Amino acid sequence: MNRIRKSVVPVLLCAVIVLITFIGSSPSLALTDAQKSAIQNKISKYQQENQKLANEIAQLKSKQGQQEKILKALNDEITNIQAIINAYNAEINRINTVIAENKAKIAQKETEIEADKLEFKKRIRAIYMSGWDSSLKVLLSANDFSEYLQLQKLTEAVSKKDKQFMEKLSAEIDELDAINAENQTLLESQVELKNEVKKQQDELKARQDEATKLYNEISKEIKADNAEKSANDAAIAKLKADLEADIAKQGNSAATFINPNTGFMWPVAGYYSISSGFRTAKRPTHNGMDIAGSGISGKPILAIADGVVYIAVSNWTAAMGKRGNASYGNYCAVNHGTMTIKGTQAKYVAFYAHATKIIVSVNQKVKQGQVLGYVGTTGNSTGPHLHIGIQKNGSWVNPYPLLKG
Repeated sequence: MNRIRKSVVPVLLCAVIVLITFIGSSPSLALTDAQKSAIQNKISKYQQENQKLANEIAQLKSKQGQQEKILKALNDEITNIQAIINAYNAEINRINTVIAENKAKIAQKETEIEADKLEFKKRIRAIYMSGWDSSLKVLLSANDFSEYLQLQKLTEAVSKKDKQFMEKLSAEIDELDAINAENQTLLESQVELKNEVKKQQDELKARQDEATKLYNEISKEIKADNAEKSANDAAIAKLKADLEADIAKQGNSAATFINPNTGFMWPVAGYYSISSGFRTAKRPTHNGMDIAGSGISGKPILAIADGVVYIAVSNWTAAMGKRGNASYGNYCAVNHGTMTIKGTQAKYVAFYAHATKIIVSVNQKVKQGQVLGYVGTTGNSTGPHLHIGIQKNGSWVNPYPLLKG
């Protein structure tokens, strides 16, 4: 929401409050109708602004909830990635262990090979020095042909054994080299995979930081909107209090007239003209009475007794029509509870209709003489007046005897 536009409202509020304070400082002056109308307009603007703020807060909270889901999903992804990293680290550690074991085997084999090579060299040298390098020499060294055959077989056996030994040794070396090479390849692959997983983790962390930043920004906006809404509520309360104080300041007998027989207060101070009375037998019927008079428009509507508001309508427009409940325009209904009048107990409910504005809300407790709204001509109305209807134990009764006697 445009913060510059928002800042204009408090400035206007200050101006109105200063005006009210100035007027309130003079005991001989009361608010003019124009001043009351201006204050009521301010109240209406604050209420409209609060509705917009409430809608914005709801939208922001919805976005905030979405960001919370995103953060949870990202954290779950990061947890999974970390589990993968841990698994691969364990695999790398296992491979390192195998590599170490293989290196130990290679070292042992190399020692054995060196020893065998040395022994083999000695044997070759001995054979060479002894001249046992041909079948003829073997034959000449034999005492007889039988001994020759034995020597010949021995020589072949030795040569065959040495050959097998060399082949086996070579195969073992090749096998160990292959294992070592394979392990090295695996190690390199795991390192590469670990780097890739780390890259993904960094990307997720960046996304998490972004989501967290947005979440914090939304939270900040919600806090600012709530603060502004609270300020508006305080301003509305101050303006309403000033209007009610102005009513009390007038302090004449008309403003405080209470029927001594019933205890009900007259709802519009100083205006007693009845433009349409209570009718039940004659058509069209009229379930209340209309209080009218010159200059009544915008005058405060007073609660006739203590009670609790259970209906409050202050958003009537011409588009709603003038039938059914819409015929009342802006109105409120107050449950005034059980009262004893002339020794008889009954439950009383009053309807205050056709207001230009209702300033109380549902479930709000009101005191006798408290301002409920301001006289207007909304709904099925041909001019400014207050339609007041009273139900006694759920049935409509003539308000006049209860209010005026």
